[in-house]
Amino acid sequence: MKLEDNSLSNWTDADVTARAWLVRLKSGEATVGELDDLASWRARDAENEQSFRRALHLWENLGPALGADTAQPMVARQSGLSRRALLGGGAGLAAASVAVLLVGGNSSPANARVYETRKGERQALRLGDRIGVELNTDSRISYWADAVQPRVELDRGEVVVNADCRDGQLLLTHAGNVEVQARKARFLLRLDKTGARISCLDGELRVRSGEATHHLRTGSRLDFRKGVETPEPQQVQASELAWQRDLLVFKDRPAGEVVAELNRYRPGHVYLTGRQAEVPISGVIHLDRADLAVEHIARSLDMKVSRLPGGIAVLRG
Repeated sequence: MKLEDNSLSNWTDADVTARAWLVRLKSGEATVGELDDLASWRARDAENEQSFRRALHLWENLGPALGADTAQPMVARQSGLSRRALLGGGAGLAAASVAVLLVGGNSSPANARVYETRKGERQALRLGDRIGVELNTDSRISYWADAVQPRVELDRGEVVVNADCRDGQLLLTHAGNVEVQARKARFLLRLDKTGARISCLDGELRVRSGEATHHLRTGSRLDFRKGVETPEPQQVQASELAWQRDLLVFKDRPAGEVVAELNRYRPGHVYLTGRQAEVPISGVIHLDRADLAVEHIARSLDMKVSRLPGGIAVLRG
């Protein structure tokens, strides 16, 4: 497809709608009802189906050209140029969808260095002489250098922090409303929609949340999930660091949680419909073959997989 064929002046109503649908699907926020609406819209008219496939083709080919999925994602965002911006269109549903996705906490904080990883990517970094981190997939941190109290803020995802501070230095790490204070320690910090989790892998930590203060030692963790007012220390599970070995290990976890975790590593998005989201499942996923796990999960739940272009899969009973 020639680039000029996708200029705004040549877009039909079906093209604009198709681009809006694709932005919605790629966001991972589409509902089951919207998936059904999309299937009906595509089947209603041959032009709709062609527009949807053109939108997908444009999305997939603009990625390398724009550098939106390169190792320097902040450069693309600061320039104001992205696949979502170009696919969004000029008006209607498409423009509204793009606005929602582009507005948010993606700008670089003042005086901070920002690091983030894409889906399926990990990155080990030295933030200072005595501070190292390893970012898991789809994660983002901000770092403020300071001789006495350097600070790390986890914006999303998962990070292993290794602090070896001396001469009165103290590392402060934040995730949501949780603050972790460390001098000589190695710990895992995770932040997602359910809240923050801190696992002390070595050393000692001081953890503050609101007015409460907790002390963690090697092998213990705290889970600040939403709705849990007073978290109790638990034992660190070996499966928490399985991603460092390119594995996703789960035992008796709700299928919906497993699918949500899989979506952090796998391109596209998997939607799990129905009540099976609460069914506990166990297994091991090799992250370099994450797409194969979709079929295994479907079989374990006695469900079928419907696949859409762009790595989108829908599990239905």
